[in-house]
Amino acid sequence: KQWYQRRVRGKTAVRRVVNLSSKQEKILDNSQTLMDSSESYKNLRSALKSATPPLIAYLGLCMADLTFLIHGNPDLLESGHVNFTKRHLTYTFMNVVRTSQAVPYNITPRDDVITFFNNFSDYMTEEDMWQRSEQIKPRKKRS
Repeated sequence: KQWYQRRVRGKTAVRRVVNLSSKQEKILDNSQTLMDSSESYKNLRSALKSATPPLIAYLGLCMADLTFLIHGNPDLLESGHVNFTKRHLTYTFMNVVRTSQAVPYNITPRDDVITFFNNFSDYMTEEDMWQRSEQIKPRKKRS
C-alpha cells in the first residue's frame, strides 16, 4: 500500500506543480504505465522484448531477476548432477543484458540542455518536491 501511495503522490505532485499539456500528460501516463511494477513489471518486460538496441536496462529489475535466478534454483540437482538449466537461464539472462548494451548510443552533448539543467548539480528528492508543491498550491482542507 505504501509504495502505491508514494507512486500516486509523486504523480500528483508533478501535476500540481507544473501545468502539463495534454501531450505531456499522455507521455507521463504512458511512462507510468510502462514502469508499473504489477505482475513483475509485465509492461516493461514486454516493451524490452520488442525494443531495438541500444537499450538501458532497468538495473533494479535485472538485479531482482538475477537474485531470484541464482538463489531460487539449486546448483546441483537431487541426483548430484550440475543444474544445467540454471546455468542456461543465467547465460540467457546475461546475454540479454550484454546484447542490449552492444550497440553504442550516438549522443552528442548539447551545452544548452546541460546549462538548462544547471549541469545536473542540483535536484530535489520526491519528498522535497511534495513539500514544494504544497507551498506552491496547498491542498484544500476537508471539513
